[in-house]
Amino acid sequence: MMKTNLSLLIVLLLISTSFAGCTSDDSDEVKIFPQFSSVADDGETYNNARMSGSPFIVMFSAEWCNNPCHTSMFTIWEAIPELSVLVLSTDPAENPQGITLQDWHDAANAFDDDDDTGESGVTLTTYAFMKGVEAGEELDITSPGTVMFVNAEGEIMATKVGILEEPQEVLDLWETAQ
Repeated sequence: MMKTNLSLLIVLLLISTSFAGCTSDDSDEVKIFPQFSSVADDGETYNNARMSGSPFIVMFSAEWCNNPCHTSMFTIWEAIPELSVLVLSTDPAENPQGITLQDWHDAANAFDDDDDTGESGVTLTTYAFMKGVEAGEELDITSPGTVMFVNAEGEIMATKVGILEEPQEVLDLWETAQ
């Protein structure tokens, strides 16, 4: 009797492990970056068609987010300066706290300027600052500083919530979008 129960238990365990992974887990599913179209501070329109065929980074932020947002922007720049980075504001107000998209970009550029010497630091020339409320809502973005790495097919390959401080982390996440 004990041998039969043990044999039955082994058979049940073998059967149950063969079904492991058959159920869907949303965290393992690849998400497609939602449809978007927005005019950036450079006057250019950015949308899915424009970004198609090349991997890119999307940083969800807000006009009033200084840090951790600026730190993450400069960490991305330090890792790979030529990357296309879309900085999307999730704040629905047109100019929250009186800050325009150009003011926002200028503040980000000034983040690493040396106040003592007046020397200018990096200018985030390949970054486009724009509204992205709808895309943020569709992706359930709840905090500024969420960074997504999107491959050439528009699939979100990696997401980082919170500050990016290490260029190597950016490089590792970027590698997933290739």
